[in-house]
Amino acid sequence: MLYNTTHRFCLVLCFLAVIIVLLASCKTQDVADMNMGNGTDKQLAEGLPGDPCRTALTAEEQKLYNLIMEYRAAYNLPVIPLSPSLSYVAKLHVRDLYKHPPKGSCNLHSWSDDGPWTSCCYTSNHAKAECMWYKPKELTPYTGMGFEISMYYSLQVTAEMALTTWKTSSGHNQVIINKGKWRDSTWRAIGIGIYLNYAVVWFGKEGDLCGGK
Repeated sequence: MLYNTTHRFCLVLCFLAVIIVLLASCKTQDVADMNMGNGTDKQLAEGLPGDPCRTALTAEEQKLYNLIMEYRAAYNLPVIPLSPSLSYVAKLHVRDLYKHPPKGSCNLHSWSDDGPWTSCCYTSNHAKAECMWYKPKELTPYTGMGFEISMYYSLQVTAEMALTTWKTSSGHNQVIINKGKWRDSTWRAIGIGIYLNYAVVWFGKEGDLCGGK
């Protein structure tokens, strides 16, 4: 009887030991998966090359670029060379806007303090215009000033949605087709950024030292 009891007790202990080992293994795998997931999320959140000159557009961003050029062509305006530098700034900004949506009087030209740039609360009186103008020079080899149009939508932004929104806004539309105070401006560089609920386009009067197409 004592032998049987001891034997059963040993079997229970072995069974418990196996369970403990399996649970520990699963926990380790969960941690590894979580860390891998965090790395992937971080990579997706950034989604940018270390070198601004190597910035490439997504398919949707390329579509927006094409739509803008087609729209300009209807007004006999020239194609604007695509700028890797301005696209880098655009891509950074839409991700910053998504992560840190502007609040209060701060509009979509604002930048948070969570990045290697000068932060600002951009308001409708354009008191912080330099925060926009000098972002390309601050973050990329681009030497000129940058001028941005932006938009937000509660759902995923598409290229068609972005352009339609800007075409119906007089101020934004004038930037795109060089009307109003932009009549005498010649755009020699353009950058595109779309990320989830946000889309921005940057225009520049100087060519991009990184080149473009």
